[in-house]
Amino acid sequence: MAPRPDLPRSLRRSADARAVRAAPPDHLISAAAAGILTRANTEPGTRGRQAVDRLTYQRRTSPIKRKYPDQKARELVGHEQASVREHRSISVLFDRPAPYGVLEQPTRGEAWRAGRYLNLTRLLAQGKITPQAFRHRVAGWAPIRGENFLADPDRVLAVLEARRATGLEVFEYQSGRPA
Repeated sequence: MAPRPDLPRSLRRSADARAVRAAPPDHLISAAAAGILTRANTEPGTRGRQAVDRLTYQRRTSPIKRKYPDQKARELVGHEQASVREHRSISVLFDRPAPYGVLEQPTRGEAWRAGRYLNLTRLLAQGKITPQAFRHRVAGWAPIRGENFLADPDRVLAVLEARRATGLEVFEYQSGRPA
């Protein structure tokens, strides 16, 4: 292995500077691309190592970026697109005088919690869990958007039956994803 060339003083000084959250300077990225700065001649936590790591990351992700140019990096690793959330809605029963409500643009967590609640109401309506078990499970849940889920099993069953009798949708869910 050939000995590493000594770095010019100005490059060494800027490469040895402490790393910050901002992107490393262009001249350090250029030096890393040229092979002047490497993992071997930079210390962790310095601007020089930051430039080397940035270049390594860009090389590793560029084939993916070329394959999916219209997607953001966070979407490529499984996060949902903003357009999906904008069109998502799900109905729930809240503990208020008019219990039926629809959550517009819920987060993934809110949609998951609402879905869990809807599953418990389905099990209650089918008689697969007791009213006491339903109340016990739902009563301790944290509010969603400042409102508590309806934990009274008698009211839940009454609302469901009233909606069925009038021909209204018992529950609504729009995933937000294109069909």
